[in-house]
Amino acid sequence: PPPAQPGFHPSAPATAPPTLPPEAPPPVSSRATREPVELHLLLGFGSAVCDNKKPDSECPVDGGAAFALGGGWRFHDHWSVGLELAAWSFKVRDSWKGQLQDDATDVKFGSAYFAAFARWYWFDPGTINPYLQAGIGFGTVTAEASNKNATYTYSAPGMVYPLAIGAEFQVSKLLRIGPQFGAYLHVANKVCQDPGGNETCTSPGKNEDGEREGLALPWRLVAVGTFTFGS
Repeated sequence: PPPAQPGFHPSAPATAPPTLPPEAPPPVSSRATREPVELHLLLGFGSAVCDNKKPDSECPVDGGAAFALGGGWRFHDHWSVGLELAAWSFKVRDSWKGQLQDDATDVKFGSAYFAAFARWYWFDPGTINPYLQAGIGFGTVTAEASNKNATYTYSAPGMVYPLAIGAEFQVSKLLRIGPQFGAYLHVANKVCQDPGGNETCTSPGKNEDGEREGLALPWRLVAVGTFTFGS
């Protein structure tokens, strides 16, 4: 055979290295991360259901402001429990003067409660979080009318039964915002009045219309900001 040429070495035909199939992308979950601790701030419009045509109405309010602070623990995708402190500052009709003989120059009417609540989110955690909320607690309705001659005060402490519906929109990992409409039934266990230095408290009776005294139904339409953390 002919001698091999210097510097020449026969070799097998070149072949491309084997290619591996591309890695599958990690699965993308459609659910947002659920933070277990929720802090709620509420602010908006409030009023109470009452007869605004009667000058001596037991609920002589016409609009006002509502605000609240609450916190919850979302122990399940669809459930949370917590506590809420809420208050209403009502606008009072000019015709209301309590039990003062002369017109009142300064009037105040408000209500507040402290209640435990349970909240049900009917969707899995995501961009939109609608919910129903119900609770039970203690509260009071207070009023005051004064002029240069005397001051009349009224208070009615008792049980409260709040109920609300709302929806929150996820705007960042730790913040949700949205509207809420809520109301609560206030059932007083006593009614206290002081027409001017001599307070008396009695069990709720019947008013002139035959209705139970010490009942109130405040409501609110508020914006809610929910801060979440804890994961």
